[in-house]
Amino acid sequence: MATKTRVPQTIDAYLAGLEDPTVRKTLGALRTQLRKLLPKATESISYRMPTFKVDGDAVAGFAFFKNHCGYYPFSGSVVPALKSELDGYATSKSGVTFPPDQPLPAKLVKTLVQARLAEIAARGKKPAAAKRKAPVGRPATTGFRVGVVRTLPMTAPELWDWVTTRPERWLGPGATLKAEPGGQYEVPKRRGSPGVRGEVRVVKPGHRLRMTWQPDGWKKPATLQLTVMPKAKGASLHVHMEKLPDAEAREAMRERWSKVLARVA
Repeated sequence: MATKTRVPQTIDAYLAGLEDPTVRKTLGALRTQLRKLLPKATESISYRMPTFKVDGDAVAGFAFFKNHCGYYPFSGSVVPALKSELDGYATSKSGVTFPPDQPLPAKLVKTLVQARLAEIAARGKKPAAAKRKAPVGRPATTGFRVGVVRTLPMTAPELWDWVTTRPERWLGPGATLKAEPGGQYEVPKRRGSPGVRGEVRVVKPGHRLRMTWQPDGWKKPATLQLTVMPKAKGASLHVHMEKLPDAEAREAMRERWSKVLARVA
C-alpha cells in the first residue's frame, strides 16, 4: 500500500523540506520579499503551497515542482493582464514558472502583487446580492479589464487630496471633477485625444473613487476606479478599469494610465 506524501503545515516546514539548497534559497528570498510587500498578510499552506492572504483573500503563493519554481497570484486574470511584463517566462492563466537558479526579479514580483491587490480592491465594492445572482458557472460580465499600479512619493492623505482636487493632473488639461456621489466630471477634447465625461458613483474618502468613463464615440461607458493605499514609503495609486469595449481599448487605457502614473512619479 502506497504511503501518502505528508503535506507541510507551515511555510517554515515547507522550505525546510526542500532538498535542493538553490531552491530553498530562491523560495526563501521570495518569501522574505512577500513579507515586506504584504506586512499584514497571514502566512499559510493552501492548495499544498505557501500562501499569503490579506483579509481572507489569497494574494500570492509559490511552490517547487521537480525542476522548476512557480509563482501564483490566485487569479485567472492577473498573469494575462501582465503579458508584456512577463515576456520570456513560461506562463499560464494562473501562474508563472521559472528556473530555481533564476529568481523572479524583485520589481516583477512587486508588480504581480500590486496587480492582485488592485483586482481585489476593485472587486470589493460589488454587492453580495449581485454575486449570488450571477449565472452558475458563468462569471459576472465585466468586459475587458486592465489595472495599473504605481507607488508615489507622497503620503496617502496627500495622494487622495491630489486625486480629488487636481483632476487636470491625471485626467488631462482643463478637466473638472466634482468628487462626490452623483458628481460629474469632464475632460475637454484635445488634439489626438477625444473628450471624456462621466459620473462619480462611489466615494470612500481617503481610499477609493469609482466613476463611469465614456470617451466621445463610445456607445457604452466603462468603469474607472482609483484606489489609494498607504505604503511604508509613500502611497500607491491603483487604477482599475472594467467594461472596456474591446482589446484595443484595453491596451490604449493601459498605455494611458501607465504614462500618467509615470509622469506623476
